[in-house]
Amino acid sequence: MDTAPTAQLLEPEIRELVVEGRFAELRVALGGLDPVEVADLLLALEVSEAAVAFRFLPRGESADVFSHLDPDNQEKLIAALGETAAGHLVEAMSPDDRVALLDELPTEVTTRLLNALSPESRRVTQTILGYPDDTVGRLMTPDYVRVRPEWSVEKALRHIRRWGHDAETVHWIFVIDRDGALIDDIHIRPLLLADPDQTIEHLMDHRFICLNATDDQEEAVRTFAKYDRTALPVVDAKGALVGIVTVDDIADVAEEEVTEDFQKQAGMEALERPYLQAGLFEMIRKRGGVLSVLLIAQSFTIGVLGLFERQLEAAEFLVLFIPLIIACGGNTGTQAASLLIRALALGELTPGDWAKVVLKELASGLGVGLLLGALAVVAVQAWNLTPHVEAPRPWMVGLCVGGAVVAIVVWAVTVGSMFPLLLERLKFDPATISSPLVATLMDVSGLIIYLAVAMGMMSVGLL
Repeated sequence: MDTAPTAQLLEPEIRELVVEGRFAELRVALGGLDPVEVADLLLALEVSEAAVAFRFLPRGESADVFSHLDPDNQEKLIAALGETAAGHLVEAMSPDDRVALLDELPTEVTTRLLNALSPESRRVTQTILGYPDDTVGRLMTPDYVRVRPEWSVEKALRHIRRWGHDAETVHWIFVIDRDGALIDDIHIRPLLLADPDQTIEHLMDHRFICLNATDDQEEAVRTFAKYDRTALPVVDAKGALVGIVTVDDIADVAEEEVTEDFQKQAGMEALERPYLQAGLFEMIRKRGGVLSVLLIAQSFTIGVLGLFERQLEAAEFLVLFIPLIIACGGNTGTQAASLLIRALALGELTPGDWAKVVLKELASGLGVGLLLGALAVVAVQAWNLTPHVEAPRPWMVGLCVGGAVVAIVVWAVTVGSMFPLLLERLKFDPATISSPLVATLMDVSGLIIYLAVAMGMMSVGLL
């Protein structure tokens, strides 16, 4: 559902209610909207107007609406609300949303808001903040329902009815032993359909999937996708249940990770803020560094051409096909690198599978190379018919270009597939400039291969 048109339609009415102080009508108008729609509406208002409207949201909805705002607008709204109101708002948020907010705020603001929390909320928040960035511990919430194996189903359902309204989800119920260790998880459906006198232990199969609090968030994304779960338990090093992660939190992480990988594969550092909110200096800094490195690497093509300067003067027609050669190698290498980066991100393979990857890419590279090589031969013949291009012995020139294309494609798929695996083995992010760097390497090495093939054919009188 597209909520932006709703916000555009209601903005004049809500602004009028705020300006004229008709707060009873304002409360009614906001009460009939979905939290996402309210968040879009607040973004359309001035910050001071949004702060007034926010104060008249129905009880219990303000924290949900606030969680749908981006970090920059959350910070502006906190400043407009004042410290007391902001403290109450942060207190009402779920622990995982609260931590996500405090992570984005300036340190002094975070400290003041933490001090304004109740002792229990502060303890929970500080515990989650204690985990390293980008770990599952930063995503988890301690709001879940746990039961004991010796309880009857009837007792468990009473427990759920009492505490479930504060839980992040009741789709899954988690079973712990006397020491707090996770021993199973049960979907709510069989629990609702079971005999009330049965024990929880009768419903257990002792097979469960869990995350470790120190796992990388990308690992959590893969686990959710693999097992198609809506919530997963989180345990510490001793197996004690410390929280849960829900699919909505993972969806946010997945979006961030995909965006970051796309930006890195394009040859730039990942932006820390949405595109339209990123400043000019940040855009230059994030893009200029990698492009500078690639420019220096690309300059080696000048040295390659210099080495073959005399031969190229004797066979000037060879220069005409250099753009074709460079494009062919760069495109093929980038394609292979992108395939491997995505396969690594999805957990479809590991660096230990390098031998299988080499064999697969060599076979596909040879097939693609023969196809492109044949097309290159045809292209040389076609261009030789134009008045601007005239090469002696065009079929030999075509074989030279076509043969070089085959060799370059095979080499490109090898480099393109091995480079991400090497970065993964060295504990670097494979998405980091893999594709642009592979393309640059192929420009240089492809040019060497082409000129080497040409000079070899010239030395035996074929050109």
